[in-house]
Amino acid sequence: MSYKVSQIATKKVLVTKPSEKIIDAAKLMKENNLGSLVIVDSQYKLIGIITERDIVKAAANNDLESEIEKYMTKEVKGVLVDTPVTDALNIMLENGFRHLPIITKDGKLYGIVSIRDLSRAILDVHYMQFGKSADEVKGTGIVCPVCGMEIDEYGYCGCGTGSG
Repeated sequence: MSYKVSQIATKKVLVTKPSEKIIDAAKLMKENNLGSLVIVDSQYKLIGIITERDIVKAAANNDLESEIEKYMTKEVKGVLVDTPVTDALNIMLENGFRHLPIITKDGKLYGIVSIRDLSRAILDVHYMQFGKSADEVKGTGIVCPVCGMEIDEYGYCGCGTGSG
């Protein structure tokens, strides 16, 4: 089964307008521990993204009072909600992205995924299946007789035998 980006997307995305100042975007990113902000128009359609790298460029130019539009990426590569996780990861790796917007078929913003989200989803089966990492899943105290791993609260043991 191929997992889709919509299954791991952060759906509550902080957005801003292209007319806002870069310094304000930087403050918003710092306050919310974010590496990027999505830029949308009045219909909530994706029109750009500003990242930490863009803010560094503005800072190096001593230009933090400029509007976001001057430094944001305007030709944003995004993926549709039904894009497989592995395809999204390949797009990010090929382009050097750390954040990838997810859009609906009509061009509206659905969510965003980070390289961390995609890596976690691929490496941690619990994250994909249950929305939390293996260390957040409670154990049952029962050991699977086949693989010797503890069976967790969802019946997962590592080999699948404990699930039966």
